[in-house]
Amino acid sequence: MLYFTTLLLSMFITIVLIPILKGLGAKVNAIDMPNPRKVHTTPIPTVGGAAMAIGTLVPVLLWLPPSPQVKSILIGATIIVAAGVVDDVKDLGYKIKFAAQVVAAIIIIFYGKITISNLGVLLPDGYVLSNMVSAALTLLVIVGVTNAINLSDGLDGLAGGITLLTFICIGYLAFRSENHIITITALASAGAIFGFLRFNTYPATVFMGDAGSQFLGFMAIVLSIAITQDNTPVSPYLPLIILGFPVLDTLTVMTERIASGRSPFVADKNHFQHKLMRVGMFHTEAVFTIYVLQTTLVITAILFRYYSDWLFISFYFGFAAIVTFS
Repeated sequence: MLYFTTLLLSMFITIVLIPILKGLGAKVNAIDMPNPRKVHTTPIPTVGGAAMAIGTLVPVLLWLPPSPQVKSILIGATIIVAAGVVDDVKDLGYKIKFAAQVVAAIIIIFYGKITISNLGVLLPDGYVLSNMVSAALTLLVIVGVTNAINLSDGLDGLAGGITLLTFICIGYLAFRSENHIITITALASAGAIFGFLRFNTYPATVFMGDAGSQFLGFMAIVLSIAITQDNTPVSPYLPLIILGFPVLDTLTVMTERIASGRSPFVADKNHFQHKLMRVGMFHTEAVFTIYVLQTTLVITAILFRYYSDWLFISFYFGFAAIVTFS
């Protein structure tokens, strides 16, 4: 019952907050203006991220014990959202945003003790990474995936839908593993996204902004690491499957930019969703196609979570090859 209540409460808080924050957003210039690179043609408030963050973190504060793991997630997420909100109002520049992500990740690693130490079949049986290597790898993965989700936020409902499916998967796996902390946090995140999508489904009246996309990316990868590295039989490569699509898209786009002599960090319209629209798909068709791909990945992760790590690795690289070269 508590899990269902968590889902409903986070959704309710988000739905209530968004209309309130829309008015505030207009006053502080938290508005996404249209330009040739973007799909929308009218100014749209970017307050959805703050609403989702509050909707997610309130149930976590209410129902979870103040353990180092919980507090590290709360503090790290707050840093990510605070930097994102300021960036949505006044462009902070990538250096400050990157610094905020690094600080949030460091808190997760050293205070929350959420790290990647087990690489499964890529290391000898029973061998784990040293603390230094583990911390460096975890930092790289958290910052990388946070930005990958941020960059995937290119169409109405897209980033929200991708991460919603991810959180449902994490919540289910955590529930089956009797991990109460991760179950509550994942369901709170999912409920907040449900509430947000009420306003963000095409044609959107609210965007999540950098605050929202970075928050969802941060939460998704942190919970994914926690559920697969904490004395569990679940494959440590499960995050590669449930978060692999936005990561693949980001790496592909950056590679294309570098190959054409452009900065890998300058935004363009060469993401997978833009390519789908260029071949004739409508906005909703492109989003639905990516939903189907993400659903396939999530179902695969759930069904084969206890199978060989090599199966996950092989499946992901096969999927990556099909998506990249099709």
